[in-house]
Formats: sequence, structure tokens, C-alpha cells
Amino acid sequence: MNSIAASKKDNPGRFIGLGANPTDLVVESVMTCGFTQVPVIEYVTWTVDLPVANTNIEGTFGDEIDILQNPKAVPGVTNVDSSFVINGLLQVDMLVIGFGVHAFAEPQNGTQIGNYVSPVSGLVSGLLPNSPDAFTVGDVAGLGLPGGATMTPAELEWGVCAQNALWHMLNAYQFQWIMQQRYLLINELAADVAYFGAYADLVGAGSSQQAFQRYVKRVNDRLAALGDPGVFLPINSQRIGAVTTTGGIFHPTRAYDTIDVTYGGLGVQGRTGCCMPFRKLFKPVLLERGIPVGMLLRAQDDYHQTQFQNYIAAAEPATGGGTHTLESVSSTLGGTTAATIPELTFSDSLNPTTVIVEQAVNTDRVLLKGGALQMAILIKGFEVWGPWKQYILNKLVPSGLVATAQNAMS
Repeated sequence: MNSIAASKKDNPGRFIGLGANPTDLVVESVMTCGFTQVPVIEYVTWTVDLPVANTNIEGTFGDEIDILQNPKAVPGVTNVDSSFVINGLLQVDMLVIGFGVHAFAEPQNGTQIGNYVSPVSGLVSGLLPNSPDAFTVGDVAGLGLPGGATMTPAELEWGVCAQNALWHMLNAYQFQWIMQQRYLLINELAADVAYFGAYADLVGAGSSQQAFQRYVKRVNDRLAALGDPGVFLPINSQRIGAVTTTGGIFHPTRAYDTIDVTYGGLGVQGRTGCCMPFRKLFKPVLLERGIPVGMLLRAQDDYHQTQFQNYIAAAEPATGGGTHTLESVSSTLGGTTAATIPELTFSDSLNPTTVIVEQAVNTDRVLLKGGALQMAILIKGFEVWGPWKQYILNKLVPSGLVATAQNAMS
């Protein structure tokens, strides 16, 4: 009986990879296996629905991001998908051929204007206030706001924060693979080893339109989950002028029902580093079961780290509090304009004379974010069962074909 038949007879349920009995024939097939055919045997993927509460930024997305080592419920992370029984801890010995650091963002990017109304508790369904594309300080009284509520011009970004956050993250952190407590097997800028791209086409960019209301609802649901006191109202009217010195004229519109979005266009980012979804090791490394896999991201650039945290945070700066961002013109300038915007009023029976009135508008903007991103660390290789570990240690390590934690740096 040949060795393959014998292996199948002795271990009929493990005739894959290193499940067969250790023979030179099986070793040759494993060591010459094409890298793209090597399976992803272990992985942890984080899905983060943006924005992230500011209280979770420092602990989860601070100076060290431990995707592999963290448990399966992480503050600020919406979902953890893992192949591990215990994250970062191997159940069996493993021959590692390569690894992957993946960063994926929303497939579409777009921004639409609207208005932020607070507090939401005063609003009544079916009696929502007018939400115009523009309004003056004098118009506010006629917008139908409940007592005590305020309206501020707002901008809703979808997907923009996710893709910008990942670009800054990959330039802010080193990817480190630490073995035997202090040995650095890999220590490279994450941007140089990561595979970064949108779920859409990586090669070029395209544009389209999508229903804006879907994004409005998701963002408002997210604001409610963060405990934000307000709500984003999409535009439902356009301002066409003023009839008095204190009130505007509006007409209904559905011009803002759709949002212009851009797809793809991340070919440059996706190919600046390793150009492939996975990095192949210079030689396979034997990892022993029960020892944590020390792969992590460690901050090395303050500027990019600050921008990364700001893009994912509910309120900027990420080091502050709050649940949404109020953007002023600068750190020292904001608020309303002086009443020096001249406008001709419409004439009617009550005001038959067209006059010039001085109007003031709010220059501040509420910035709201929506979208999701994914971060993942993946390991390609083969499980090492039964007599295979000793075979590797006795034959493949001395021959230099396989490295161990002890000699991986040599």
C-alpha cells in the first residue's frame, strides 16, 4: 500500500494539509503549495459602525490596537467575527505561511446638507418642522420648531469618515508580530503590509445616486444609541426669499431625496504596500498551541493617530466629550454673521413695498457621520496534528525549511 493510501486508512478524517501522516511526499506537497492556495486558518475581524463613542476611543483605538488579543465583545466595536475559540490563542500547533492585515471601508462616499434639531424630545411625528436648504436668523420663528428647540445647519457625511479614518490609521500604526515576549518577527508600517480598499471596484471610481433617507435613518438611529439629544432632518423645502423683515418664503422640494455618491477609486491605496491581500513569510514559522499570537498595531505617528481618532469619533476632537461635532469657521471664530446680508423682500397685500432688509445667518455647521469600516488580522497556514510537530522539529527546522519562535530572528 502506498503512503497516501496508508495515510487515508490510518486517518481517514484528516487527509487534508498536514492531516496525513508525515512523509517526505506530503511535506513536498505542503511546502510547494502555491501561496494563494494556502488557507486562512485563523482570523479576527472587527466591524465598526461609525461614529464611535468618544469614551471608547482611548481604550480600544488608542496607542495599541489589539485585534487578535481582545475578547469577542469590544467597546466601540459593533461586531467581532473570529475563528478562534479564545481570541489570539491557538488550540493546535500551526505552521504559518503568511499573514494579512485588512482594512475595508464603505463602498460609497457622499455628503448631503440638512439641519440638526435639538432636543428631539420636543418633536412630534406628523408635525415635524420645516427643514429648508437655507434660513436666516429671522426665519427661525416661522420654521415650526417646538418651544426650546434650536435648528443648526448640518452636513451628513456617509462613508467619508470611514475611508479617511483607515488611511490615517494605516499611516499612524506599526504592525508588529512579537514572538517569545520581545522578539519582533515583523515590525513595519501598517500601510506597507496592509491591504486597504473599498468593497467596490479598486481600479477606478464611478458615481451614482442613492436614496438619502436610508442613510438619514441609520445616522439618526446611531445618534439615539449614543444618547445624542438631537436629530438630523433632511431638506424638505427651498428658501426663495423673504416677505417681511422677519420671515422667509419657502416652497416644497424633493431635490434632496437622493445623495450623489462615488464608488471605488482606492486602487492607489490598495496597491501602495504589499500589493497583495496577504504577506508571505520568508520561511514558514511553527507556532505552538497555547501561546498567544502577538500580532498588534502600535502607534508611531501622533499626527495620523489624532486624525484617525477624530474621523471615527462621534464628536471632534476625540479627546473631548459630546455625541456630535459642531464645526465652527475656526477654533476662535464662529456663530452668526453680522446683519449685513442685504435681501429684497417680496411685495404682497400686507407689505406692498419691496424693501431691502438686513439678514444674518449661522456660520456654524453640525457634522454628522455615518458608515462602517472593517479591520482584520488573518493568518494563512496549516494545522499541525499528531506526529507532525515532532517531524517538523526533527527534519524541517534543522534543514532550514521552517523557523521556530526561537530561531525565527536568525
